[in-house]
Amino acid sequence: MGLGRLAKEKPRMLSMGQRKRVQIARLIALDRPIWLLDEPSVALDDEGVKLLEYIISEHRKNGGIVIVATHLPIEIPDSMVLRLPPRFPRRMTFFDMLDCSDIM
Repeated sequence: MGLGRLAKEKPRMLSMGQRKRVQIARLIALDRPIWLLDEPSVALDDEGVKLLEYIISEHRKNGGIVIVATHLPIEIPDSMVLRLPPRFPRRMTFFDMLDCSDIM
């Protein structure tokens, strides 16, 4: 993950991108078959994103499953993409129907 030179640094001294690389390294070390990733490329530079794409690709080649929620583009060949609308219509609840000024 390119963090060897930072092995003795305190976590608070790491940049956000370096912290993200530590999270990815931890993910690899846990060896889980299913990965749920929420915005995994945030704070990564271009090299970090390419490394992330490679790691995801290798995990999938070995039979792993990866579910990624992201706003940023990540190249995942032969993937299924689900695009959600910008905003789901919100259902009105009972409390939404009440006029708060009548309660107070």
